[in-house]
Amino acid sequence: MIDSVCSDFNRSYLSNVSLVVRNSRVYFDTFLLRRLDPGVTMDLEFRIGVPKTREYKRIFQYSLDMCSILALKKSSMFKRWFSTFFEAGNFPRYCPVHPNHYFLKDYNYNTLFIPTFLYAGQYKVTFNMTQYRDKRKTRDFVVACAFYAEIK
Repeated sequence: MIDSVCSDFNRSYLSNVSLVVRNSRVYFDTFLLRRLDPGVTMDLEFRIGVPKTREYKRIFQYSLDMCSILALKKSSMFKRWFSTFFEAGNFPRYCPVHPNHYFLKDYNYNTLFIPTFLYAGQYKVTFNMTQYRDKRKTRDFVVACAFYAEIK
């Protein structure tokens, strides 16, 4: 991983958001202030770097219902990704997610499953987490992060 940032977050949902990447390890720390209920979504976007420019071209975009993914009995690419966080952190395995101090410590991102359709190159992966409220009429922004990585 080249770089990462989680500087944009809703202060009514989160406080003290910290993300550090050092020596192939990820350290994340935050306090969840409000409960996340079914309807929490993560919009993921994968972009590949355009050679000899600073631009990234979108190649995939997914909108994931996080509670549904966590509740899946069978494995999927996303379920495998998220389940690797459980060993290095204290994230709940099911919804709702109650207010608490959550962390990821000494997570080795080199163990993350890389799909074969992602070929060598520079990547930017962004995610925006939102929480539906008012019976899915409106969405509250929770957090946005970006990760920059190179696949060799």
